[in-house]
Amino acid sequence: MIIGIDVDDTMTNTSELLAEYAKKYFNSNNKILIKKILHPKKADTKIFEFYCKYLPEMMMKYTLKENVKEVIDRLRLKGHKIIIITARGTTKGLKQAEITKKYFQKHKINVDKIIFEQKDKTDACLKYKIDIMVDDSTYVLESLKGTDTKPLLFVSINNKDFKNNFDNVSNWLELEKYIMNSNKVK
Repeated sequence: MIIGIDVDDTMTNTSELLAEYAKKYFNSNNKILIKKILHPKKADTKIFEFYCKYLPEMMMKYTLKENVKEVIDRLRLKGHKIIIITARGTTKGLKQAEITKKYFQKHKINVDKIIFEQKDKTDACLKYKIDIMVDDSTYVLESLKGTDTKPLLFVSINNKDFKNNFDNVSNWLELEKYIMNSNKVK
């Protein structure tokens, strides 16, 4: 099976640290502002400046979700291909790809491929024949409807209150169990 996996808030605890930095930078605890920073929809000079100043530093500080490395290692040992599909790299000049590769090396995370600059991950899923795409973004998973890629929602701080119709997992051991059960069906 070929498994596509997102990085931020799927593999790493991203939003918590991002919100912490944003509160200090903007000197605000305003939830609407923090949400805009976590999910910018359009160009905003102040948010862009914030990302330029702190994103590289934060990326190396994000903690891994529990069991990420162990589950990826076990899945690969069982013959599954792991392809990371991430939007990282879309903020020009921040060397997100280089930082992400260093982060994976630091944490000894071995995957088959990393695909950067994928805000809309549908093309990558089709091109690499992804069987299951694991992401915390309901927007990304919605775009996969009608394709051969099975969307799997990783429950995170950003989506836990949304109603959705996706199969979902809340941690990496659940993810492993889901994949192993999916593999038996195929």
